[in-house]
Amino acid sequence: MTNTDARKFALDSFVIAFEAGNEAMIDQYFASDLKFRNHSVAKDYSLDQIKLSVLEVHKKYQNLKSEIKDVVVEGNRIAFRVEQHAFFVPDDEYVDMDVMNLYTLQDGKVKEWRLWFVQRMADIDEHA
Repeated sequence: MTNTDARKFALDSFVIAFEAGNEAMIDQYFASDLKFRNHSVAKDYSLDQIKLSVLEVHKKYQNLKSEIKDVVVEGNRIAFRVEQHAFFVPDDEYVDMDVMNLYTLQDGKVKEWRLWFVQRMADIDEHA
């Protein structure tokens, strides 16, 4: 897989498939026995739990905008960073997030997914 292919896979699997209303696409990119670890909250999730949480995430993070940044591919692994901006409803403020993802692919799907993120209050002037 080239870096261009990996960037498209990251965009399609992490951004487009998780947009509200696109939940059916998730199965295209992730193995049914996915091993997912969100290191930022120190918790493992099943694929079914992830799919059920999509609408809740979009309720908390409104007008979510994502941009794929640094992408590195080696063998069956893709590492990529995503910059996100959203209105975070629980705190009634705009936030910026840096999200680091590590995928391990098997048979063209994500078999293992590790995620780390940092969320901070947004500098409103940056996004005006």
